Amino acid sequence: MSQSRTGRTVRTYFWTDVVVLKMATERNRILAVIDPTRGDQWALQKAISIAKDRNDFTVCAFLCVNSNVDCDDPERLRSVELRRHEIWLEKIITELPDAGISIEPVVVWSDDWPQAVCLAANNDDDDLVIKMASGRQKSLASSDRQLIRTLQCALLLIKHDPADELQKILVAVDFNAMDESHVALNDAIMALGNRIRGARKDKALHSISAYPSSDKFVHPADVAKILGIDRSHAQVHYGDAADVIPQAANKIQADLVIIGNVGRRGLSGITIGNTAEKILADIDSDVLVLVRERERELSVAI
Repeated sequence: MSQSRTGRTVRTYFWTDVVVLKMATERNRILAVIDPTRGDQWALQKAISIAKDRNDFTVCAFLCVNSNVDCDDPERLRSVELRRHEIWLEKIITELPDAGISIEPVVVWSDDWPQAVCLAANNDDDDLVIKMASGRQKSLASSDRQLIRTLQCALLLIKHDPADELQKILVAVDFNAMDESHVALNDAIMALGNRIRGARKDKALHSISAYPSSDKFVHPADVAKILGIDRSHAQVHYGDAADVIPQAANKIQADLVIIGNVGRRGLSGITIGNTAEKILADIDSDVLVLVRERERELSVAI
């Protein structure tokens, strides 16, 4: 832990196999993943924008660093590299416009940054992790897949400049869901979509629902009524959600898509993870994944 020139405390950690972070006090926090290879930090910009709407939120600027350079004094190398990145991260934060919110810089040393992000977010009980999407268009990097499978909080993957105006929001809801976890997740998705749209309805809220068979069909007019949106904005299509959701999102050119992911263990968790990953890979817009943890399930492999 070191003191910066501006008086801000930078938390620094040396991580090896197991890392546990404990916060001194509980608070609502957004973790923004810092990309050390870029000058523009979309995740941090978006985190600040969201936190400004909630005066009880803080932002953690989370930077994970490592080096493969061979040297005689690896401890010295780590110290130098951590300090160099502390200064760099502090400079980025200092040059941001005054947002009027608390931004905590955290620099960690680890050769597995997705694991470091997940451990930090899960142990600190963060509300949201924001990261700039990796990989090529129409693809999903393995690091982002790891976050989807491991995070216990919401994940926002940014694919477009956060300065762009948010105009179209698409919520993916499953009105055929009957179990408590899926119903609660649907409610959270719809509530968040309406909250982001705002009371003035200055943003367009759309919905997409997939149904697997004719007996599971839900009329678009009923969906529109439940969500309080225009009938033309409620889409209901036959097919698998992993195919239907990206098609709808790309057709209306949505700026943000909100989907759900019920946290599970074992083989069922892998299946659900694959569905969320396919949706994310095939979508051109920013994607917010809400997570609801289920009770621990035994894997069929046990």
